[in-house]
Amino acid sequence: MTLKDLLLKYEFDALVPDLILTDKPAKDNLYAFKEAFDELRRMEPGDPHGEQIVVDMEVDTDDNGNEIERYLHASNCEGDLWEASLAKEVIIKADVTEIRAMAQILWHMTFYGFTAEEKTMWDDVPHNHYEHKASLMEYRQHCNYARIKCKKRPTEEDLRCCLSLEEWDTYRKRETHRNRAKRMRDARLGLAIARYERMGKVQRTIDELRGLVPDLIREDLDYLFETTEINEFSFFSRARRVEERGPYIVELLTKYFHRNISDYTRAEFVIASSRSYPVKDAEVRMISSVLPHLEVSKLYVGIWDLLSEDLLLLLVMSC
Repeated sequence: MTLKDLLLKYEFDALVPDLILTDKPAKDNLYAFKEAFDELRRMEPGDPHGEQIVVDMEVDTDDNGNEIERYLHASNCEGDLWEASLAKEVIIKADVTEIRAMAQILWHMTFYGFTAEEKTMWDDVPHNHYEHKASLMEYRQHCNYARIKCKKRPTEEDLRCCLSLEEWDTYRKRETHRNRAKRMRDARLGLAIARYERMGKVQRTIDELRGLVPDLIREDLDYLFETTEINEFSFFSRARRVEERGPYIVELLTKYFHRNISDYTRAEFVIASSRSYPVKDAEVRMISSVLPHLEVSKLYVGIWDLLSEDLLLLLVMSC
């Protein structure tokens, strides 16, 4: 039986008890697992490249051969293209049910339902000026301890601090032998880097919001720099029909979203769609009726053509 056949054999709710057993954070991310499960069911299998997915027990031992840990593992599905994994035969060698095996496979494939849209939106974006400043400070520190010359205009690759093994040895040796003045200097530098990194994350959040809603005024979002905590949650509809996408988002929020949000006091909500399948007023009313109620919150309708027929609900919550 292929993975696609196995996914079509059961409903997501049947997986939930076993999915929670895979890892402690799984319970807080059921909504993302639900999205991934339904997206896989919508996709067409590709080329399995002659591989199989094997679900079996793995055993870790110490140097004396004594068993340290025994755990369930699914091979040949982690980090592979979803289309390829869907076409692979599933071989269950461990003494577990198909549902338990499928839950393990889903965990390995998704790591909490990470999607192609999220990767495009959140990761494939150049550094903003705050992030660049933090990386530049780290780069200069690494060059100093590794005894290499800093470039006047380092590239993005340079800023990743990719040192050779010899340079890393020099770096660690010199860092280990710092005197008190240098340790204090590095502590101050560390605080400055952390401050710029945090500002960079806030700026990235602002850019995300304005990317979805271009009419948003930058000054209206500057309050995010003064917050103590910001958290983002994204919900993608994975319904088979356009008319089901609003109820799908509502189900994610009401049935599978279990995060504690009691400490947040303010939120920006964005319901986004593609231009070809715009958000309907009925969908806005339906989704807004189940959104978390905070002291201050604003709801926007945005555009993101990568969504095609799907909807995105983005929650940016802060305190």
